[in-house]
Amino acid sequence: MSNNLKNFISDNRKAFDDEMPSDKVWENIEASFTARKKQRVVLAPLYKWSMAAAAMLIIAAGIYFAANKKPETPAVAVTTEPDINKLAPEYAGQMNQFVKMIDTKQEELKVIAKEQPELYQEFTTAINQLDSSYNSLKSQLSATPNREMLLEAMIQNLQLQLNVLNQQLNIINQIKESKKYNHEKNDKDI
Repeated sequence: MSNNLKNFISDNRKAFDDEMPSDKVWENIEASFTARKKQRVVLAPLYKWSMAAAAMLIIAAGIYFAANKKPETPAVAVTTEPDINKLAPEYAGQMNQFVKMIDTKQEELKVIAKEQPELYQEFTTAINQLDSSYNSLKSQLSATPNREMLLEAMIQNLQLQLNVLNQQLNIINQIKESKKYNHEKNDKDI
């Protein structure tokens, strides 16, 4: 049946093509295009505003999370010496004593981590630098021919770490005394 229809259309093609559609048909087609353009015009600003609102929301969330991020308190490097006892038993006692004192001072220093995280960060940065130098010296210990000089440098490094920790604790005590003095002074003024 479809072949019959095709044949009919092919045979009578000229009869179908001789007439033009009325102007009303073209007006309807044109009206449908303008209706779509109006819809796009209405949606375009809405789309732009929704994109702007989404961007602002993302920026606001980023600022919120950045502002409320708690500073991480890095762990203070703990110096332990399992190899010194084997490599230099004559210095092991002295070095272990320094390590114990350094550990004690570092525990005292951790008290300010919550009260003054910026100051604690600066203090731990200084100690971590000294500790990395100490570990570098320690790694060279087994390969160096002049062990005596390297061991003395390691002891000096430990002494320096201890001195820095003592100075840092003195600074903390001075800050506490200053706060206490200011608080007492404010109480007297009131």
